[in-house]
Amino acid sequence: MHPLMPEHTSIPWDTSVGNRFAPYNDSNHSATLWIASLLGLIYAFGTLFIRIFVKIKVLGIDDYLIIASSLAALGQFITIFEGLTHGLGKSSELVPDVVSIGKWVFSSRLLLLISLYLAKCSGMLLLRRLFVRDDRSNSMLCDISLGFIVICGITSVFVGTIGCPSSTFFAQHCDSQVMRWSVVTGLDVITEVISLVIPPYLVWQLQMKTEFKLRVISAFSFRILVIVFSVLHLDAWIKYTNAPASPFTVVPTLIWQQTLLGYTLVSATIPNLKAFLQSLSTNWGIDWGYSSNAYGTNGTFEMSNMKRSAVGSHIEADIPFSRQPSKAKFRTEVKSTVRDHHSIGSHDSQDLIIRKDTHFVIETEEVDDDGIHLHNHISRKK
Repeated sequence: MHPLMPEHTSIPWDTSVGNRFAPYNDSNHSATLWIASLLGLIYAFGTLFIRIFVKIKVLGIDDYLIIASSLAALGQFITIFEGLTHGLGKSSELVPDVVSIGKWVFSSRLLLLISLYLAKCSGMLLLRRLFVRDDRSNSMLCDISLGFIVICGITSVFVGTIGCPSSTFFAQHCDSQVMRWSVVTGLDVITEVISLVIPPYLVWQLQMKTEFKLRVISAFSFRILVIVFSVLHLDAWIKYTNAPASPFTVVPTLIWQQTLLGYTLVSATIPNLKAFLQSLSTNWGIDWGYSSNAYGTNGTFEMSNMKRSAVGSHIEADIPFSRQPSKAKFRTEVKSTVRDHHSIGSHDSQDLIIRKDTHFVIETEEVDDDGIHLHNHISRKK
């Protein structure tokens, strides 16, 4: 049989170029949309499973929101798959039921906006969980930003759907469709800029090494591409609006829709990867533990490293002391205790946060020439 000739098959779709699941030709571009949708689904849920695996013992509200966002995204992918099975991506003359496909595409657009803004809210709550606990000003900043994101999300849903019936989606373009999606994209970009600016502001206030700060900031900076994909998605909508409404011409717009959605979910999980969490939970400020022992009166010390405990560090030093050369000694103890904040949620597991409370206790015991013990106790909480 000639390689270009179709084989006999019971498969219900076009086999003019062989047994292809989704052929690509002048009247059918469904193959590219299948690829974009499947890849978006795989990447989005692959990173979700990694996030749950890494944080299974410390799941918070931000994690539950990203799960809800992923479920909304799953609904979006399903609507696209349903549209493809009914003829989405083909020329209108090849599709018997254009109205049904229009309803599937309309639903996917609604689920897209819901998923995007749930992911944004998840990111803001993650910032609040990691960097804000007792600081009222930073807490208010995150709360106001979260409220603004919620308002923008609700506004985007109404602007993108009201006055645009799904039954006529491919019969004619919605009124002011370019203006609608320009507003939706503008709100999307503004909220993304807020999500990009807040992490450096919060992180730079922490007592961490600059290397760790930059690593944390870079984890949240992956969302920059969300702005790029959002603008490209708008450009595709404008081009589609200037062309006849059909299941065929809408394909490029839907491809950018899958790209935007998939990358948004992936970038929302990047700050939760294990390598970054190890940086976030570092015990900054407690890496100076040591013990010293000195003998004689020449002021020399023998230094040795001490292992750090997850609870705190204990330092002791026996150093000869005397106002006159004698056998008088004093003993100094320096203790530091680091207490982790615990999650204020319903779970009792250790939370992943930056801020630590450190309690320093310095005790000095002196023995004078008459054998009288003198005690000095200094306590400091940081």
